[in-house]
Amino acid sequence: MIRNNIVFIGEENRTNNDLYQLLNWRFDVQFCMQPESVPVEKISLEKPVMILISLVGGKFDLSPLFDCLEAKCMDIPVVTIGTEIESNIYDVYYEKEQFHRILRPVTGKSVIDICRAIIAGKTYTKVTDNSDSMASQKNEKPHILVVDDNAMVLRNIKGILDEKYSVAVAPSGIKAFVAIGKKMPDLILLDYEMPEMNGKEVLQKIQEDEELCEIPVVFLTSADSKEIVMELLALRPAGYLLKPVESDMLFHKIEEITGK
Repeated sequence: MIRNNIVFIGEENRTNNDLYQLLNWRFDVQFCMQPESVPVEKISLEKPVMILISLVGGKFDLSPLFDCLEAKCMDIPVVTIGTEIESNIYDVYYEKEQFHRILRPVTGKSVIDICRAIIAGKTYTKVTDNSDSMASQKNEKPHILVVDDNAMVLRNIKGILDEKYSVAVAPSGIKAFVAIGKKMPDLILLDYEMPEMNGKEVLQKIQEDEELCEIPVVFLTSADSKEIVMELLALRPAGYLLKPVESDMLFHKIEEITGK
């Protein structure tokens, strides 16, 4: 899979950290967490295929940054992501061919799809997700596969998700592929520390398979050291959650990715 290099600019907060993880699942991402001091000269020399700017937080006036990008990175598409209110501040820029916007609320999949379309120079028709999305029209519950060698964890997570989602469980990495063969999941919650075939090995097999590589995988781990977190992110999952998993965090992550 060819991975395009993009620059992501956004204040350091939970929403932007989650968005960075999601973007890093499908792109090579340089995260600039100080919108007030973006190295535009360096970016112009590196020539990323896209510059994505999160408007979430809104502590800074980004007009000077937009002006600088227009002057020095004119061949690089600039995409903002934010609510309609956050985006409307910069309406004058969206009249220009270089600038695009994605309106929140929006699913992670839609963000990836729109970014890919802009990089490819294709027309994209959706800038926001709403109640008449395809998933809503079909009225289908997203199918979640939970993979963990701990039976209690499987029961707990299945119990949390069962009412809102279609849920399958697998007690090992090997059996995860059996479950995938029975029904393709919309998202996989994958234990990182497992015997025989651990989460890293499962994710690598998924990433190497052309039919499976688009399935978002979120790691579950009880290790929260900086070294483990960096090791997790280096594998480019769609995200990670710390055990014991809080139900609010679990629903937030699934909704962020699937939109439901």
